Amino acid sequence: MLATLSPVESADSGELVDLRARNERLEQELEQANTRYALILEASNDGVWDWDVVSGECFFSKRWKSILNYEEHEIADNAPAFFALIHEDDRARVDAAVKAHFRRESIYDVEFRMHAKDGGIRIIRARGQAVWDEQGQPVRMAGTHTDVTAQRREAKARARERALIEVQRATIQALGTPVLELGGGVLCVPIIGSVDQERAERMTGEVLNTVVDGAARAVIIDLTAAEVDGQDTLTHLIQMLRAVALIGAEGSVCGLSPRLAQRMVEDELSFDGVPVYRNLGDALRGSQTRGGAAASS
Repeated sequence: MLATLSPVESADSGELVDLRARNERLEQELEQANTRYALILEASNDGVWDWDVVSGECFFSKRWKSILNYEEHEIADNAPAFFALIHEDDRARVDAAVKAHFRRESIYDVEFRMHAKDGGIRIIRARGQAVWDEQGQPVRMAGTHTDVTAQRREAKARARERALIEVQRATIQALGTPVLELGGGVLCVPIIGSVDQERAERMTGEVLNTVVDGAARAVIIDLTAAEVDGQDTLTHLIQMLRAVALIGAEGSVCGLSPRLAQRMVEDELSFDGVPVYRNLGDALRGSQTRGGAAASS
């Protein structure tokens, strides 16, 4: 004799099947979510951390630990392990930032140094968000660590380079305009460094005054030590040579580097017929030759 299920038992059996199917779907979705989360953690360049404030236990992702060159098993999963790795001079500041965030006084976004396994230092930007219970007490905090060591060192190097450039510029400005008397009414103006508008005006004024006061007949602009970063420096030098010609002196140029010559061609600039020599010796002989020819005529 076959056993038969009552309508109630059949309904219960159908609900059980549906429940099992729903549980299987939820398990699959959870597994997919966990896999997705693991892939994101693996691919992310940031280290992820999750802190149970009540128990003190923490989760540090694989990337979080590898930023400091540690393997996953080499750092304990708790808050004291994290604070122990912070540079001694930064530890109090980080602790104060965490407590200020717990009091809801500020966001948690702070940079500090951490000790790496190899003895080096990593500069970390830490960002995080806490969760509070109904009594307003922090119970959890999670966030990321970003290794900004390379960026900060590059920024520091650029700042150091800018400071050095400023020192060099100030030194060049302090040199003024050295005008050398080479004899026979010939002056030499060695251009050192770059020439901006202010320096060009000052140099031109000093050169013109020296030409007039000393009745000089020729001025050699020596570009051996010049730094030409752009078209402006060349334009200022060309204007200086034009001013020299206007007061009756002959201008010439020497020490033109291949790079500077190429730059002038690219920018379609010229010294407007002013003689150009390889070096100061050639320029001086050229000035003497032209001076002798002028005297004999």
